[in-house]
Amino acid sequence: MPAARPNLRTIADQLGLSVTTVSRALKDGPEVKPGTVAKVKAAAAEIGYQPDARGVMLRTGKTMQVCSILYSPEVGDYGDPGFLAQVESLAQGLEADHYTLVVLAQTSGEDPLVPVQKVHTQRMADAVVFSRTTLQDKRAKYCLQHDFPFVSFGRTELLTPHAFVDHDDEQAAYDAIKRLIEDGHRKIGMIDPHEALTFFGYRKHGARRAMMDSGLDPDSLIWMSSDVSVRAAREATTKLFTDQSDVTAIVCASQMTMIGALEALLELGMDTIRDGIGVVGFGGMPFRMLSKQKLTYYYQPQRHVGEVLARHLHDLMNGTAPEQLQTLLPYRRIDDLAAFREGEDF
Repeated sequence: MPAARPNLRTIADQLGLSVTTVSRALKDGPEVKPGTVAKVKAAAAEIGYQPDARGVMLRTGKTMQVCSILYSPEVGDYGDPGFLAQVESLAQGLEADHYTLVVLAQTSGEDPLVPVQKVHTQRMADAVVFSRTTLQDKRAKYCLQHDFPFVSFGRTELLTPHAFVDHDDEQAAYDAIKRLIEDGHRKIGMIDPHEALTFFGYRKHGARRAMMDSGLDPDSLIWMSSDVSVRAAREATTKLFTDQSDVTAIVCASQMTMIGALEALLELGMDTIRDGIGVVGFGGMPFRMLSKQKLTYYYQPQRHVGEVLARHLHDLMNGTAPEQLQTLLPYRRIDDLAAFREGEDF
């Protein structure tokens, strides 16, 4: 016969405390002495106590879960390692509130609203996190209309304020183009996502502003649309260098786009150092396998993004106004990725 599952009574009997005291101690109740809190938590860890999720939901109406929507661009691609780092730090950040993180996949052909509706209507989680935002994002509209807590990884232009974490893509794109121009590049290709995504607009504005500030025609930038996947970026880069033989630099919207671009250059028999090709990438993971190629990398650790997302979720679900939970994170420019990897704890 299987052993009975440990519960609050198990801990209370073991320590000679009341069930109420044990319950309050596990919630860090201020009315319980710190020493008692420590003893109760140690005993709970020792016997493997976990709150009964069904019981919690019946008492509070809460699932004690947060759902992060994973966009999986294509089967068989590299996926997005940055997302994994974000998920890990987000999950760790939620632990203090006794929340569990669950991940729900959204396929490339699926309406982005469907997974969010599913999470809400099926009561799969108490809040949701999603990325790949658009200016009038229908997922954000849905959550606002239904008073469903969410933090987006990306901005919108909705009139109603909402919590978000985002990268400062406009300033980073501006800096990238300015530096390339200073290095003598004039024919620059931009491998970017579809125009509907909000961060494309920020990148485009920053890049064009850099061209104008340098006295160059912003319309001379060559824009190549590519989904955020290695395969799509490889195809876009191959077409770019095949159709435009005088291109000398390429700016990639993401870490996966950067890998696809480098694969294309190698397949075309080109070398970033020998041929003087400028390659700029953006991302949240310092890739080890790129050390033999010359590239500039704008880096914002995805583990840090996850930490900020967790803090915003905590504050949001504890009553903080959404307009106070809007964080724009700057990129860090890395010119020598090999040297950076030696010293970075990633």
